[in-house]
Amino acid sequence: MTPMSSSPSLDRAAPTEQDGRWTPRLVLLLVALAWPTQLLAAGGILGANATAGVAQAFHTTQVVWFGLTLTLVSTLLTPFVIKLGDLYGKRRVMLAMTALGAAGEMLAALAGAFWLVLAGRAIAGCYGPFGALSFAAVRDTFPPRLVKQASGIMGSSVGLVALVSPFLAGWLVDNWGYRGALWFLAAATAVAFTLIAALVPETPPHAFDSGFDWLGGLVLGGGLTAVVYAVGQGQSWGWADTRTLGWLAVGCVGLATFLLVERRSPHPILDLKVLSRRPVALALTAGGLAQTVAFTMPGLAILLALYPHIPGVSAGLGWTAHHNAVVSVSWNLVMFGTGLLVSRYLRRFDARRIWCAGLVVMAVGYTLVGFYHGDELQLSLTSCVANIGAGVVVAGAPTLVVGVVSPDEQGLGSGMLNMLISLFGAIVTAGAYAVLAADSKVVDGTAFYLDNGYTGIFWLGALVTVVALVLSLFLPPLRDADGDVRPA
Repeated sequence: MTPMSSSPSLDRAAPTEQDGRWTPRLVLLLVALAWPTQLLAAGGILGANATAGVAQAFHTTQVVWFGLTLTLVSTLLTPFVIKLGDLYGKRRVMLAMTALGAAGEMLAALAGAFWLVLAGRAIAGCYGPFGALSFAAVRDTFPPRLVKQASGIMGSSVGLVALVSPFLAGWLVDNWGYRGALWFLAAATAVAFTLIAALVPETPPHAFDSGFDWLGGLVLGGGLTAVVYAVGQGQSWGWADTRTLGWLAVGCVGLATFLLVERRSPHPILDLKVLSRRPVALALTAGGLAQTVAFTMPGLAILLALYPHIPGVSAGLGWTAHHNAVVSVSWNLVMFGTGLLVSRYLRRFDARRIWCAGLVVMAVGYTLVGFYHGDELQLSLTSCVANIGAGVVVAGAPTLVVGVVSPDEQGLGSGMLNMLISLFGAIVTAGAYAVLAADSKVVDGTAFYLDNGYTGIFWLGALVTVVALVLSLFLPPLRDADGDVRPA
């Protein structure tokens, strides 16, 4: 049995919800949490499609900052978001984040100068760490027997987002340019604010010490941001360039300083004792690596699809964006369907076995994609295999966190998973471009990639998945949301 919540909204929940049955209130609550969470994924796809339009509209060679600004702000703020959610309740912080996100996208859409676009994206970046709170909020607001299933459904819905977003992005950008994509994001974020305000109850506080370690948060967020920035710029600057090495050094010094600051702080922003526990470290690292592959590889596959096919120069498939969206329907449906199916069984069976089986399938799938990606049929079949595993990963990763931390540590665990996905994503993306560059040809200043490069990036995804699998083999039995340990 779980103790009564300190939130009146939770205490008034209907008794029938406590036996693990879905009710209309819980369905609406899941929608209210899933919409803003998966809007982050949709925003990434819409932003990627809007980038070329921004570059042409403002005649800038620095368009990389259009996406990088949002990522850096999000990384910097994540530790503060975790702590504030534990101190004051996640609903309040979510409302502030979505309000700032909508305002930032609106400013970027209205901007008449590139620096104002970047300012708007920086404000919108305040919305970026939303996933650090939403999965933790599931544990606070759902009956224990539904926590794994609800988390799995919310995670797997990224497949539905990936299915719809390319078509939506093409329609918006083709008809209204980059501003159409930004206006949609502003409106959709405003809808997220409304859903949270109307349907999500306030969560109980999990930190009862009102002190706040501002120095620790700045040092941690700044260190992580410096590392992400260096990795993101390393391909264009060069990995041996003094700027790349300098930013990496700043990041490493910042992270090392954070460890010293936190040990002496009376109000630590992150509990290092929790993160140093072996099960927590294994779950966060394995979950972060696996989700990085599940989220990053489909985006890299767009390069293969959209780059031209020029024998001896470029091994791309030469598809249009619309054709790529049509072909990708198959594997995105597989990912979404697998995630929904898996979420139903995470409560009944040992989640570690389901998780490890998914990693095996994803590793095999991306190995096959590396061998066979020459046309629509090959890429569809091999990507469907990979996305069976990816569906398990996006549904199961929140369960790993739930299974190794206590309810009071859920915000910390989800937040750290969110930060690791950003960090690993930057590293894997940079590594993929390095693999592509090793087998490329430059014509009139444009780099075109040959087939060995495309093969290499998919095999890189398989290799990272295998590393996550090896780490996962050492995971201990996972707890249910109510604290019971499920036997193997």
